[in-house]
Parts: sequence; C-alpha cells; structure tokens
Amino acid sequence: MIIADGIVGGSVSMIEYVSGDEAEIGTVVEVQATPETGYEIQDLSVNGETILDSYSFLVEEAIEYTISAQFRQIVTEAQSGSIHFSGIGNNAFDLTLSNLVLENVDVSSVSSTGLYRDGDLPTDCFRMATSSNAGSVTFRFPSDLTVQEVTLDYEPYHSDTPSVQVSIDGDSLTQGESDKTYSFGGQKTEMLKIDVPKKQRIILSGIDIQFVDVPVVPVPATISVEQEGPGNVSIAPSSDWMVGDEIVVTATPEEGYYLSNMTLNGDRGSYVSNGTYSFEIEQETNVLNVTFRERGTSSDDYSYLYANEVFFPDRGNQSVDIDQYYEPIRGLSGLALKEGLHDIIDDHEAFSYDSANDSLPVIDVDPFDSSKVRFIYESEPRSNRESFNKEHTWAKSHGDFGERKPMGSDLHNLRMCFNNLNSTRGNHDFKTVAHSAETSILGYDWARDDMEGNYVGGGGFEPQDEWKGDVARIIFYMATRYDGGSGEVDLEVSGDIDTSRYYDFTSGADGLHGNFGDLYEWATSGIDPVDDYEVHRNNLCDQLYQHNRNPFIDHPEFLIMIYDKAYDGPGALN
Repeated sequence: MIIADGIVGGSVSMIEYVSGDEAEIGTVVEVQATPETGYEIQDLSVNGETILDSYSFLVEEAIEYTISAQFRQIVTEAQSGSIHFSGIGNNAFDLTLSNLVLENVDVSSVSSTGLYRDGDLPTDCFRMATSSNAGSVTFRFPSDLTVQEVTLDYEPYHSDTPSVQVSIDGDSLTQGESDKTYSFGGQKTEMLKIDVPKKQRIILSGIDIQFVDVPVVPVPATISVEQEGPGNVSIAPSSDWMVGDEIVVTATPEEGYYLSNMTLNGDRGSYVSNGTYSFEIEQETNVLNVTFRERGTSSDDYSYLYANEVFFPDRGNQSVDIDQYYEPIRGLSGLALKEGLHDIIDDHEAFSYDSANDSLPVIDVDPFDSSKVRFIYESEPRSNRESFNKEHTWAKSHGDFGERKPMGSDLHNLRMCFNNLNSTRGNHDFKTVAHSAETSILGYDWARDDMEGNYVGGGGFEPQDEWKGDVARIIFYMATRYDGGSGEVDLEVSGDIDTSRYYDFTSGADGLHGNFGDLYEWATSGIDPVDDYEVHRNNLCDQLYQHNRNPFIDHPEFLIMIYDKAYDGPGALN
C-alpha cells in the first residue's frame, strides 16, 4: 500500500495512483511534489529514504510505502520603497505618473480625485479633500507586492482631525493622526489606495512601503477541452501551462455553425476578436467549454442569450401586456420582422433632452441597491448622488440629429456616464480594438479601476465585456426604431457586413453606426447575455416614460431572425 503522509507547505501526488492504492511488486511509482507559493521542496522520501534525485521508487515487496515531503518557506529580507511627489501645480489637479518620485517600487498607473495645492504649499506635496468633498489617490503596481506596512507622511490641514483609510486588495484600515503606520502583515496586492473624508483634510508629502519580495513558485496547470458541435479549438500557448498564465483560445466553427459559448471554469474571459478570447489560468485543473450551434435550424433554444434570473419583462398597469405587445410580429422574420417591430415601438412618448437629467437616475438605478445607479462602461455601481454626463450610445453625429427629440432624447439610447469617459468615447464606432497599454482606458489619469476592459484606438471604442451586449442591443434598437418616417432620420448598422450571410439594410440611410460584425457577435454569441439590470431598466423606461420597449432585450433572438439569411426557423414567438 502507498500512503502520502506528513505533508506541510505543499502537496504530493502520484502518477496513476492515489494515497491508499495497492501497487504490484516490480512497479515503478512516479511522484510529483508541488510547493505552495512561497515554499520550496527540501526533502522527498519513501520510508525514510530520499528520492529527490529521481522522484520515483520501485515497489520491491508487499509492505506499506509511506511518502513524506518537507517544504521550507522561502525567506527573503524585508524591503522598503517610497513614493514622493514633485511638480505639483496650483488648485485642483489629477496626479499623474510624471508627478511621482519613486524609490525601490514601481507604479504602473495612478488615479485620483479631490486633490488640491494651495499657492503657499511647496510643489512636493498636496492637499487631499475639501470641506465638502472627499479625496482619494490610487496607485497600481505592475505585479503583486507582499505588503507588511504602509506609513504615510502627512500633516493635518489647519485644525482638521483626520481619519485616513489605507486599502490594499481586499483589506482596508482606518487610523487617525496618532498612528500613521498601517500594518497589513504580508498581504499580496496590486494596488494601494488612500482615502480622506471631507472635512478631514491632510497635506500628503510621501508614502513609505515595507514589503517582502516573495518569488513566485510556478504551479503547473492542466486544461481539458469539452466541446459541443463541430469546429476547431486552438489554445496558445498549446502546452506547458502554469497557474497565472494567460492563454488565448480561438474557436473556428465548421461551415453552417457558429460559436455560441466559450468559458474556462465558467468564466467568459476577455473578448479579443470574433471567435477569439483570452483567459487567465487561475487554478491547477481547468475545463474549457466550447459550444458550436448550427445556423439556420428551427431550434428555438436561445437560453444562452439570457442571464436574468430575477427580473422579467413587465409593462406594469398599461392596457396592453407583453404578450399582446409583440403579437403583431408573430411568425415574422427578416425584413418583415424588422419593419413589424418598428411599427410596435414607433411613435413613443418623447421628452426633451434636458429632462433626461431627472429621468436617467430613475431608470438607471441598480435594481438591487436603490442608492446606486449604473454608469455605462463601468463595472461597479455608483452613488445616485454622483454627477454624470448623458452618453448618446448611438452617437448623435451619426445621423446629425443632435439633441432634438425623439432621436436625440430617446431614453433607450441615453445612458448615465462619467464625463471624461463620455468625451473619450466621443462618436467612435463600436468595434474590437487592439488591447495594449496605449489603447486601455486605464492609461488615462482620470480613469477609475472599474473602467478596466474599455479600449479606444484606431477610430473605434471597445466596451468592457459586461457592456458589449448592452451596447449592441441599443444600437440595433436605434436602427429598428428610426427608419426615416414622420420626418425622423433613417438609422442603420454598418461596417464589416458579410452579405453572403447577413442582410444589409444600409442603402439610403441618413446615419450609419458600426461595426456590424462585432456588434452582432456581442449580441448573439452569449458573451454578455441580457441581465436583470437591462430588463429592469427596459421596464422602467416603458412604464414610466416612453411607453415603448427595446425588443432585443425582451427577445434577443429577434436579431438572429432579422439579420441571419440562413435562419429557417418558425419565425418570431413560435
């Protein structure tokens, strides 16, 4: 019998055997020893005899073989680094990398709010917070630091009594002026954030960081592919995976099929281009699931396009319920379905552009926390008291309709947005953008952490995965709602349309928005299914204001029925 026992600081496994198995005499048993992070193998033995040289042993007789391993912690001396400042200008400002003076620590990005320099202060320090606004600064490191302590060099501003919070990944400490050293006991982090509440202002001159540079012990990983439907799946790199590595997976369906879903351990990964996604390997044993579905069949299984579990389409107390609302398009597909949906959602009640300042906070509410709202292109809810810009998802210059109603004030198209991010997106088409430090929104000094995954470059804007489906459904709504009738503009989705596969309705349009290839993929591949926030917002917009709906939130499968030339199913709602 083979037994693994007395293992601390790592794990031991055997190829083809587990602890407690019987092995035949004459068998060579191969052993694997995997240290935990921060540990290394010191000894590996069987019945007291070391096997460090071979990692294997021969079963010579019918006795109990006990495998034991000793792992020792990799001890390194504590290091210290510091962040100081220079070239700070007057009045309100945003901290940038050029303002940082670094010693023995690297910073990849910095963001801030509520920072000031009064004219009588030196240029190597600044004030955080005001009497009415909090202040914060966030530093991101290019790789993990194992932080022991953070010491702040600051003085209270005038007679304020500060209570300052220092945060690293998953842990926050709040302390007063009497204790400016924050002890984290060796916690790994990629960020350091300092928060100062309003009316508790400080003058910050520097930050000292005590950390241990613990080497990362590579942990091998395995990936098994579970595939449904015909197609080819390739992984780069193709082997020798380690926990923490990034892989890029490309799925190419056979003719007549399309990629419906791709996940690694349930995670959808990051969209790279059509059929290609990147993933971080986060565990030793991993399962890659890839699903290809057949095009143009009568299957009505569109469950992969929905993620909402709590909220469902609801017209409230209006005279026509959801079933009656869509009844006129039953059985339709192609252009007939597009035109039929237009007739249903046309002539909605229109409001002025300025009135959206009041209505957006109502309909963009986080359905699970009424004190929060959702800002488009950001992953975390914001306070409903935060100022915002109104983002025209379908850019108003793509059709030159400005802010005039109904096009320029359509609440299905307008979204709450952070002002700088709104300006940076501008009127770019939506499409896949090359992912790099130069195209990442996080490269802007005003960026917030929850904007990660947005990219701008090459004349395009790529939203983070969480918003890809939302954006696509908005764009296709606008192209269906506005067809040129009643003195309105004719809007259509353009760019990268494979006309052998999809219908092209752009001829004669007044305004075009793209990129069709990416938008259609985002709306139909399952990368960002319809969720509870979208359904709840659609309900509120319909019930309280416009009394029309975005049909592609209620029925995202309608897009396939409209645009896919190969679709031969039974038609809408059947």
